Amino acid sequence: MLQDINTFSSLYDYLKKLPENETFLNHLEEGKWKTFSKSEFLETVRYLTLAFDARGWRDKKIAIAVSPSSYWLMVDYALMLCGAISVPLFTTISTKNLHYEIENAEVHTVFMQTDEQKNAIHLADVSITCIHFTPADRSCQSFEMLVTEGKTIDAVDRSKFDRLMSKVTPQTPLTIVYTSGTSGLPKGALLTHANLISQLLDTELKYPLYLESDKALSVLPLAHIFERMVMHFYLSQGISVYFVDNVKNIVTIMQDVQPTLMTVVPRLLEKVYFRMHQKALENSFFKRIIATAAFRHAKVKIPDGTSRLLDRIFDLLVHKKLRASFGGNFRMMISGGAPLTEELNCFFTNIGIPLYQGYGLTEASPVICANAPGFNKIGTCGKHYAHTEVKLTQENELLARGPGIMKGYINNIEASKEALDDEGWLHTGDLASIDQDGYITITGRKKDLAKTSTGEYISVNYIEQLLTAIGWFDYVMIIGNNRPFVVALLMIDQNMISDYAQKNGFKSIEEAASSKKFTNQIDDYIEKVNTNLNHWEKIRSYYLVTEQLKIENGDITPSMKIAREHLQQHFHKEIEQMYGGHI
Repeated sequence: MLQDINTFSSLYDYLKKLPENETFLNHLEEGKWKTFSKSEFLETVRYLTLAFDARGWRDKKIAIAVSPSSYWLMVDYALMLCGAISVPLFTTISTKNLHYEIENAEVHTVFMQTDEQKNAIHLADVSITCIHFTPADRSCQSFEMLVTEGKTIDAVDRSKFDRLMSKVTPQTPLTIVYTSGTSGLPKGALLTHANLISQLLDTELKYPLYLESDKALSVLPLAHIFERMVMHFYLSQGISVYFVDNVKNIVTIMQDVQPTLMTVVPRLLEKVYFRMHQKALENSFFKRIIATAAFRHAKVKIPDGTSRLLDRIFDLLVHKKLRASFGGNFRMMISGGAPLTEELNCFFTNIGIPLYQGYGLTEASPVICANAPGFNKIGTCGKHYAHTEVKLTQENELLARGPGIMKGYINNIEASKEALDDEGWLHTGDLASIDQDGYITITGRKKDLAKTSTGEYISVNYIEQLLTAIGWFDYVMIIGNNRPFVVALLMIDQNMISDYAQKNGFKSIEEAASSKKFTNQIDDYIEKVNTNLNHWEKIRSYYLVTEQLKIENGDITPSMKIAREHLQQHFHKEIEQMYGGHI
């Protein structure tokens, strides 16, 4: 148990006492698994810590802008131990946000992986040191060079590492993590050792892991605080972790690794579900009928632990095969980062892949509440973490307080005061309800509650979820604030429309998307969605976006959320046309 751990230094000592694990960290290099044992991980972190200290990085802001791998975690851990402040950056970040975050955080050095990144970084500040993990030029600074430097320092003074670790306290600043910035520039949340360690302690209470049998798969960016916290939790439990190099390879890797654990975001699950459903519909008539019934049954049945005859039939004929495509060994998936629909939650749980929804914010390090084995109520985000307090304001905004809450936003006093009140409560900006058993349900976001020009409120997120559920759209953006009625921007899923164009003989995706056949199908679906909405919420018009949204253009954030203000400006003309002269 981790109850006596209060810094990553004490966690390092704790890890040394755990049993050896020969496949502790694993990532792909040129199609083959590169593996590090627990001992190799600890040794490499030790050498890196010494090298970082020798370069005077204590209290300096060091950015990590590389793809997830074993190396990422080693660098992150060593930065924690040497007293530096890590600044994780998404590799897909827009140039605008990259320059802003580098300047805002006063970044000193960046770990990066491409010359393009280096050029973009030096456009922001030419004095920044760039360290390439595997540079083509051997004279350049690299990961291997730093390990070698640290090894030399360690051979001269074996006690120096322990002296460095003793300087780390629970309140030592650990990292600056930037929020997604869906409206305006991102904000950098300052987190300490105590913040992140508190999450590991409370996660252990909810999710017991087994060193002998558990294997975790990592598919989300480590620049996302959710995945990063979970990875350090996995390390603290001594289990094996495998990194997915490309989300397109996830099915092959799952079947190879046969993992038991994975953290996901709803958008990934939606895409996986849609692909599985499409593949099932390509079977013969009889198999297609059975598959359709099995999929529907799994979506609508509320999991209650029972196994009736129909459940067993569908499991034998369909669900068992679906589990096999995931590797066949999953005992839990944990979803966060965005709202999870009840249908999707039911589906995965009913086919034998238990799915637990949680909720949190970067500012909370990040988890505030989560469902877990034995304490799972589908449709909610679970109960609050053990050391986190929650309450609702009169407007039903969820507030949270506890050891995981950030110290504030760096160089942004106004935003910090807005987020954190004098009593230490974090104002999440999310609307919620808490039932008599303590389960928290997020009902919307304060800023996502649009108000029409006629004074009626619209739950933007709820309508967007209804529209994306069909699987045709990558993203949906509802517009209606200070407008006479509701309209929608529908961003077509590129894979779906390409398949549709090919199957129906269209020459391009633009031709397919504008065809009468396809638009009639969308009209029918919107009519169906409108039956579940109040008359003032009904979608009166829509615009199909066939161009792919890009992070580098600022269309979406690195955490794959739509940048609403940017898109409203970009599609201003199309939006005004949908209102057709209405004021």
